[in-house]
Amino acid sequence: MGKYSRPYPTGHYRLYKTSNSKPDKALSVQIEYAAKSVAVRRSTGISVKEKDWNPNENKGRGGVRASYGQDYRNVNNRLSKRLDEMDAKIAEWCTKHPGQITVDIVRALLDDSPTTRDDKGIDFSDFVTTNLKNELERNKIGISVYKNGVSVMNIFGMFLKAEKLGTYAPDKIYVSEITTAIIDRYIQWRREFKHNSDDTINHALTPILKGCQLAMIQGYIPANLNAAIQQMRIVKTKSLQTDNSSKIKHLSKTQLVQMIEFYHNDTEVRRREYVEMFLFAMYACGLRLVDILTLQWSDISLTNETLNKIQVKTRNRNVIPLSEQAIEILEQWKGKHERFVFGLLPDNFNLDDSASLYTNRTNTTKCINQALAVVGKKIGLPFDLTFHVSRHTFAVHSLNNDMQLSMVSQLLGHSSTEITEKVYAHFVPAKLRDELLKVELPSL
Repeated sequence: MGKYSRPYPTGHYRLYKTSNSKPDKALSVQIEYAAKSVAVRRSTGISVKEKDWNPNENKGRGGVRASYGQDYRNVNNRLSKRLDEMDAKIAEWCTKHPGQITVDIVRALLDDSPTTRDDKGIDFSDFVTTNLKNELERNKIGISVYKNGVSVMNIFGMFLKAEKLGTYAPDKIYVSEITTAIIDRYIQWRREFKHNSDDTINHALTPILKGCQLAMIQGYIPANLNAAIQQMRIVKTKSLQTDNSSKIKHLSKTQLVQMIEFYHNDTEVRRREYVEMFLFAMYACGLRLVDILTLQWSDISLTNETLNKIQVKTRNRNVIPLSEQAIEILEQWKGKHERFVFGLLPDNFNLDDSASLYTNRTNTTKCINQALAVVGKKIGLPFDLTFHVSRHTFAVHSLNNDMQLSMVSQLLGHSSTEITEKVYAHFVPAKLRDELLKVELPSL
């Protein structure tokens, strides 16, 4: 067994010496704790000559020898008592705030500050999600809004880690450490890394801004800072184009048949594989390209005919049934690659390395979309064929075949049906119209 490691730092005493210290001069006894490999020291007010100091006294925590004088037992008792009290104080703080101990916290505790932080060491993401949970329990928000908020904060942690903005942990900051600069950088990160629209980013800001409002009310952040944060939503510019249908590129049934015929006859091996990934994504309920990129054999159960995967974009787990067509494609890829189904990433790739994942996703997207653009032109599509068309194709055909909007939303992995309805709003009225025609009402 390895040596047991306490979840909190413990202290000891040392003599403060410099290169100019003389052997016969009394030296200051300091209490010392190490936090994050940084030594934090404070004077005890006791001075001892080096010859009278025993670093092995008090079970290796340091103390004075008998040569110190008749009072040496009282001095050692005082030192031992203070160290025990300080160890207990730090242990209590660490129990209440596991994994959050920092150099500043240790310094504050050694200085006996009444409050170590304005936010009392509360993690920002935990603070926001706790607020969401409280709102859910008071029926102020629904379960989908709550889950979406939790997903948002998981992504916020990814952002902190990727941008190296975490403080006491790579993906965490305290409530009082939130700033307009961090949120502004978060907005840019979602645009550049997540490729989110302004609407999506504003949606993601909602739980964060609500959390900041509550933090201001509870005195954790200044009112002027909160006021500035509340103004950070992206102002949308007005557009003359109001028909959302022009944005949704999808393959009609005829175009899809043309693409499948091209796929069977294509002699360009790599392009054929890319088309196969496109078709699999469509047959597997509209998987995003990043989820095709990171799809592992461990995510798939051919026995149960299901795919169980944490989505990269939302960090939500999505369990979907696999169609016969999807399983047929998977059977063709069995044995080709050990870990990742389509071999778009090396088997030893670290999925927690968001920077490398971003680079790989960008390069893969470019390669696949270039190949698909050629396919689109060869079969005469009136628009540029991209991988995301597979997702839209699944959604539109599902809606056109009477699948409920809530079910389409679940299969796509959207956090709420509101997102699905907004994206595919143009196709919903047509379905409503069809349903209305089924209703028999008396004529005038």
